[in-house]
Amino acid sequence: MKNPSLFQTLCPLKSVYYSLALLAGVFLIICCGCGKKEKEVEEAIEFKDIISTTYEKLTPKVAEETIPVETKQPIPEQPAIPVQSIQIKETPQPNPPVIDKPVTVQVTAQDFFNEGLEYFNQGQFEEAIESFSKATEIESTMVEAYRLKALAYSKLGKTNETAISLKKIVELDSKDSGANLNLGIFYAKKGMTDDAITAFERSISLSPNNAKVYYNLGCLYNKKKLTDKAITAYQRAVKIDPNYANAYYNLGVIYNNKQKYDDAIKTFKRVLTLDAEHHEARYNLGFAYNQKGLYNEAIATCEKLLELSPGNAHAHLLLGDSYSKLGKHKEAKEEYDIYKELIFIE
Repeated sequence: MKNPSLFQTLCPLKSVYYSLALLAGVFLIICCGCGKKEKEVEEAIEFKDIISTTYEKLTPKVAEETIPVETKQPIPEQPAIPVQSIQIKETPQPNPPVIDKPVTVQVTAQDFFNEGLEYFNQGQFEEAIESFSKATEIESTMVEAYRLKALAYSKLGKTNETAISLKKIVELDSKDSGANLNLGIFYAKKGMTDDAITAFERSISLSPNNAKVYYNLGCLYNKKKLTDKAITAYQRAVKIDPNYANAYYNLGVIYNNKQKYDDAIKTFKRVLTLDAEHHEARYNLGFAYNQKGLYNEAIATCEKLLELSPGNAHAHLLLGDSYSKLGKHKEAKEEYDIYKELIFIE
């Protein structure tokens, strides 16, 4: 059997590689990641410092008692003519009854907020939302009510309502890093990439030590083909969190795409140090070795991958190409045949 040419060999290899990249891109749209097995966009960080305040019961003011005014008896006038005087006795008139007026208690926005907080702490999120809404109807600038209302909606899985409350928080307090972060996650999951980038950039400007935000930005930049910005974002993510394997992996994929194989090799090795069973990282490491001309290293990497993941068709293809480039045509043919069988089975 005639051995495939170098061009024929590389074509399927690169096709596989770009297929992986394409799959990664599709996965990014769903979960704001750009690796094959990326975790979903980091879940919204729940608002912290939800302090349960004591619900102050309203104490109605007691109506002041009205003390009846004593009515003095009029002094009878003496007649001018010296005749026998007749003393006129007046009958005392009863005092009119004092009627207490009802006391009107003014319910404030803080009262509704405290009520909502009690409901929230008890897990009664619908009732909490109703109380928080009443609070904001009275005091439209009560940021904390919108904050807890957003979280309550999030607990109920009502993403659109959550976003509306988050937007209001940002409108009232543009420096709220948490609201911008959660709003960015909402936009990313909805595929609103530009809005998500804006929200994440605003969040990171306020809280520059959040590795997850840089990771999400890296994924979104890469989706927009802003690879230099993506590289910078991933680099900052791993600088903040040196154990961020997914950020390293995505960074390595970009290095491979840009043919920066030395950087790719270094990066994928770091991923495998953090997660020895990251099969995609091991495959991409083998690919980088292959493209760098380090065929023996590529073969060793593929063999290790097949130990961990038997039946990995792409590993057999890459292994066959590496054998072929070393002139080991028999071994190359065996790997190509296995690859074809696996692809046919799939």
